[in-house]
Amino acid sequence: MYLLEYRNKEMFLAGGMKFSIPENVRIIATMNTADRSIALVDFALRRRFAFLELAPEYEILREYHKKLDFDAGPLIKLLDAVNTKIDDKNFHLGISFFMSKNLKAELEEIWRLEIETYLGEYFFGQPDSVSDFTWKKVKDKILV
Repeated sequence: MYLLEYRNKEMFLAGGMKFSIPENVRIIATMNTADRSIALVDFALRRRFAFLELAPEYEILREYHKKLDFDAGPLIKLLDAVNTKIDDKNFHLGISFFMSKNLKAELEEIWRLEIETYLGEYFFGQPDSVSDFTWKKVKDKILV
């Protein structure tokens, strides 16, 4: 982290070699703001570096699947409903779960193993909040 902040400096690595980061190297990283176990590191990074907040961009999902002959409209509508229910931008579902070339065949597995378990954890102790978003209830809305 020191070298990211002070690029004109060099440090000795454990093996005795000098190391520095050239001026023309840019580091782009992602950070999940929902993970509060790294709050101190998060704060240290936020003080030193620029941050750009990113939200799910449904149009990217729509355009990606248009080329693959999959109508992402119903899925996008459902994702929007899920994120409205979550009501906290730090925990919203993103689109990366669904950026698959064979989504129609993989969708049930993704939903059951990724989305349902995530929602179960997020809405722990609130089974009614999850019940509307089980695969059994959403599959006919997505696979129109």
